[in-house]
Amino acid sequence: MPEYVQNRDIDRTKWDECIARSCFETIYPYSWYLDMTASNWDGLIDGDYHAVFPVTWNLKFGIHYVFQPLLTQQLGLFTGDAPGVQQMSEFLNAIPDRFKHVEINLNASNKFSSPEFKSSRRINYELDMSARYTEIQDGYSTNTSRNIRKSEDQSLLLKKIDADAFMAFRRKSDDKLKDKDHEARLTRIFSFLAENEKGEIWGAFSNDRLCAAVVWAFSKTRRIYLNSVSDETGKEIRAMFLLVDDFIKNNSEAPLVIDFEGSMIPGIARFFEGFGASRNDYTRIRKSSFPLNIVLK
Repeated sequence: MPEYVQNRDIDRTKWDECIARSCFETIYPYSWYLDMTASNWDGLIDGDYHAVFPVTWNLKFGIHYVFQPLLTQQLGLFTGDAPGVQQMSEFLNAIPDRFKHVEINLNASNKFSSPEFKSSRRINYELDMSARYTEIQDGYSTNTSRNIRKSEDQSLLLKKIDADAFMAFRRKSDDKLKDKDHEARLTRIFSFLAENEKGEIWGAFSNDRLCAAVVWAFSKTRRIYLNSVSDETGKEIRAMFLLVDDFIKNNSEAPLVIDFEGSMIPGIARFFEGFGASRNDYTRIRKSSFPLNIVLK
């Protein structure tokens, strides 16, 4: 049976080894990544780290609640074999009662069935990178291939950039980025990834001017499309199509999966699907004992 273990008592080496060998290995549940994205996190652990379940939590208005952290698409239960409904129920029931609100995303390997939780399916797209680039390219949609050619005609320069350059560009291109604390956290995460070989940040330059950029995060088996931004020029010349195509070209013929992280927005979903990516959905669950509708983050 799973045991609730506080953060300070978690053996991080064993925790990360469990994630690395799990059937759904990804960057989000590694201890070092949770340290950056979650306000607080503990864990549900079965045996000698045979299976682990991150519990990312916060405290607001005196209420303890479990939430989905920043830049973290999928959490849930991680173990060597895909967990069954019974094992999932054991872990969910082991979440302490002091958490009056639970709202998290499970991962695609988690089978879920519980009358105690409301659930909804969330869309994700993944692309197998084991084939040759030309074979992957054959799976592109007509629209995607056309947009790549349009972008290639612009003689764009593609090169790595640092997190500060990415965030400065995002500030100019995204008027929603107004929270200074949120911006600082993004910068810290992106910097760590780029500086520790856990990711790369690529930019597209038109006439020496940055017009589109993307942050890729790396796990052992996945390359995750973590964050991206384009200005009006980048959108017009379809620069993001070229950035993704170039990344596919440079990472093909490897035992990797590109994880595009969704989306529920039809236009963005079509962009991912256009590269030949396949759907691999996951489940969002929610349980609340609040008498009032309180907004928690």
